[in-house]
Parts: sequence; C-alpha cells; structure tokens
Amino acid sequence: MGFYDYLTNTTTLILGGICLTLYFIYDFWKNLYFWRNGIPGPFPFPIIGTLYAFTKGFTSDFLTKKNKYGKVYGFTFMGNRCFAIHDLDMIQEVMISRFSSFPNHGKPAFEDKPFNESVSIQRDGHWKAMRNTLTPAFTGSKLKKMTPLINECCDQLVQHFDEHRKSDTAIQCKNLYGAYSMDVAATSFFGMKLDSQKDPSNLFVKYAKESFEMGIFNFKILVGLLVPGMATLYNMLGISITKSHITRFFTDVITQAMEKRKKERSERTDILQLMIDAHKLDSRVENEDDELVKGGLGELGNASSHPSSKPALSSDEIMANAVVFLLAGYDTTSTALCMTSYLLATNKEEQEKLIQEVDEFAPRTEDVTYETLSKMEYLDCVVRESLRLYPSAAATDRVNDKGDLVIKGLQIPDGFSVVIPIYAIHHDPEIWDKPEEFRPERFCKENRPNIRPVSWLPFGDGPRSCIGMRLALMAIKFALVRMLQEFKFETCPETEQIPPVLNTKSGFLSPPNGVKLQVVPRKKMD
Repeated sequence: MGFYDYLTNTTTLILGGICLTLYFIYDFWKNLYFWRNGIPGPFPFPIIGTLYAFTKGFTSDFLTKKNKYGKVYGFTFMGNRCFAIHDLDMIQEVMISRFSSFPNHGKPAFEDKPFNESVSIQRDGHWKAMRNTLTPAFTGSKLKKMTPLINECCDQLVQHFDEHRKSDTAIQCKNLYGAYSMDVAATSFFGMKLDSQKDPSNLFVKYAKESFEMGIFNFKILVGLLVPGMATLYNMLGISITKSHITRFFTDVITQAMEKRKKERSERTDILQLMIDAHKLDSRVENEDDELVKGGLGELGNASSHPSSKPALSSDEIMANAVVFLLAGYDTTSTALCMTSYLLATNKEEQEKLIQEVDEFAPRTEDVTYETLSKMEYLDCVVRESLRLYPSAAATDRVNDKGDLVIKGLQIPDGFSVVIPIYAIHHDPEIWDKPEEFRPERFCKENRPNIRPVSWLPFGDGPRSCIGMRLALMAIKFALVRMLQEFKFETCPETEQIPPVLNTKSGFLSPPNGVKLQVVPRKKMD
C-alpha cells in the first residue's frame, strides 16, 4: 500500500470518526431537551439515552418514576423523546378530546414484515380507511353469529381441564387457555378449525407463545437501538427482529386460507372475508391518501367513502392483520383467563358470588348465549377488575405529528410522543382505592359513576382503542361461565407466589411460568 493510499484511508477514518462524534453530540444534545427545559425525568446518557432506567420492567419502573418525578416526566426510548403522563385529564385530551392532534402511534423503530402493514401501525387516512373496513366484523350481530363456534371451543376447554385434573394435581392454565384462545381467534376471524386443544404440541400455539417471549433486551434489538443507523439498515436490508420461522409459518397458513377462500367464492362474514372483499374494491384509480392527510382528522373521517381511492386493503395488509389478530387474540385472551382464574382461586368469596350468578342465569350449557352474558353484571365486574389488575399491555402511546401544541400548560413539540402507562394508572392509589386488592364491586352499576374517565385502559380508549375488545371480552366471559358451571378454581402447592411474578420486559404482561391451579368438580361429569 503506497503512501497515497495510506493517507486516503487515514483521512477517511478520521472523517468517519469526526462524523460519528458529531452525530453522538447532536443526539445527546437532542435528548437533553427535557433536562434543558426543566422537565423532570431520568438523565439521558449518550448512546443509551434513558434505556438504563427501565431495566426492571415497564410496570414497576413507571410506578417508581411517577412517585419520584410526578405525573409528567420525560424520557427517551427507541430514539424517540417521550412524555410519560399519569394525569387523567391530560390523557383524556390526548386520547379523545384532541385526538386530531394525536391520531397515530409512534412509528416503530423496526419495520418487520408483515407486522408493519397491520391496522395498529397505520397512520392518518390509511389507518382510518383500514379501521372502517375491519370494524363491521366486530358488531353485535356478527358476534352473536360467532357464539356457537366459541361454545364449541368451550366444550373442548372444559373437557381438557377435566382430563388434566384426573391425572395432574396442578394444571398449567396457560397451556389450556392458550390453546383455547388460539382456537377462538382462528375460528372467529378466519373460519379455521385448528383443534389446538387436542394437540399440546400444536405449532400455532407453540409459535404464538414464542413470539411473545422476546423483550427489548434481545441482542439484535439492542444493537438496532444503540448503534446509530442500525435500525434503518435492518429495515433497508429486510432484516427482521422476529424469528423468521415464526413469521413464515403464520404467513404460509394465512396465504393458504386466502387462496382457498378466493377459489371457493365463500360467502362467510368473518374478518378474513371482509378483508378479501375490501381487496376487490375499485382499483382503477391509483391515487394515494395524501389529500386525505392534509388538514387533520376532519378530512380523515371521509377516508372510507372516498370515491376514487385504491383498494382499502392490499394483499400484504390482509396478511399483516390476519397474523396480528391471531397472535394478539392468543396472548390477551389466554393471559386474562389465567389471571382471572388465579384471582378467583385466591378470593373464594368472590368466586362463590360469581358461581351463584352463573347458576341463576346459565345453569345449563345451552343457556350460555350472547344475550345471557350481557345480563350477568357481576361477571362483567370480575372481568373488568381482573383486567385492571393485570392489563395485557403495560403502556400505550400517541405521537404528536401535527405541530407544536400545549395541553394543560405542557408544551409538546412536534414529533414528540406521549406514553400512557396503563399498568401504573391501574395501580395508582390516587386513582383507585386500595388498588392492589381484588374488588369487583368497583365496577357495579352504583359505583361506576365514581370511576374517572380513562382510568381503565386495558384496551386503550378513544378512536384508536383495541378493535377486537368486544370479541376478547366475549371469549373470556364464555370460557369463565362454562368453566364455573363445572368447576371451582383452587390453589395448590405448585401455585406460585401471591401475587404471581409477571414478565414485563417485553411490554406485555404475562406470568413467565404460567399459572398452576387445580380445579374441583362442582358436580359429577359424564
């Protein structure tokens, strides 16, 4: 190597080092926004920002930070500058009153396919059109049509609990409820009969469970977050942080289901058919949604009826939503059932009261209907209180991308995110009396006027609340009623500490070792 080459390489290294140093200085200065403006919060160190402050998990850390810094504080996460807000009046403005200023979730650092095409990721007019397309699948009339399918899944659930109790003192509820939840999601959304409950090694359940076990401290994710430009490089090269065999399995299954529907010209009314029908909409005019995005939510409201818009859903978007609905349905429903069963087992008086209501309204299997469940007030109270104590997500977010604005004296610059710490709000003694106690009566009709708006957020709130909320609640209630017709839940020596340990590092709340209980028959089963 000649002197000229040596000089060139040295100069390149020096310039690269200078550019990298300048980037780190800029990034550090940018992240000092909260410190420079007197907003409390953990100090953002170079490169890692405030990631170090959330090593214990999103539940306990948000609670600790609120007690230390107050109801509003700043932190950085995944390259974003965020306000954590515990003030309910401010949260109501962000999620509902001033939704037009906060219509979107923050853009994910990693654009994993197919998940980046799902409704929860979409923005502005495209989100509005997609949401309007999917919403009809979750109306009351559609849910009523799903009840026979859900009852069939419940038949298997009760049967398998009975089989396990005969051979095992301790039953791993997460496995049985997980298989039930996957079966319900598959049959309700896509008309697919999986029979996951008959096969403990079913790949649907195995891969669904595996997909929720990866937290932000996974090596690939940490590199993408901490090394400048690495997340962008991942996206450009199509490098996924999700395990490829999991994504491939679910996309292959959904692709086959879609092709089968198209060939059969199915007249089903489930969500897969709604998405396929939306794909067939007039595509003669290929105009983007740019015009709809201008001016905020006022124009967005007409997105679904725009006469010359392209198909509401592309093939990739159908795939993305199908996979996300399957996985989300599995995790939220199974975790809610596990924790509700645990709470009933450890609160015998409340369990007896719920059993009395079951015996009054639904003593027989055929009595468990959509209409019957809507009359069972205490059942609703139990489920809501369980979801308050153990919401499936630790937090949610909104991003201000409509210009600088002020909410209750707090200036939120354009591009900043607002994080709503759901778990911390649900466990805040300033909001809920004795928040760690299981008290279903909080949600009785006479007490509901005392519940402050946006203080119960297991499904979010406002226009971007969880689209599958009603189906999830129905699946949970059906399973509980059918189980309590036959069994009582009880703890056993294998039941873990009270309260159970929760895995919180992924942002989703679930007991890492599941929930082990025993069930005792209320009557002799055939």
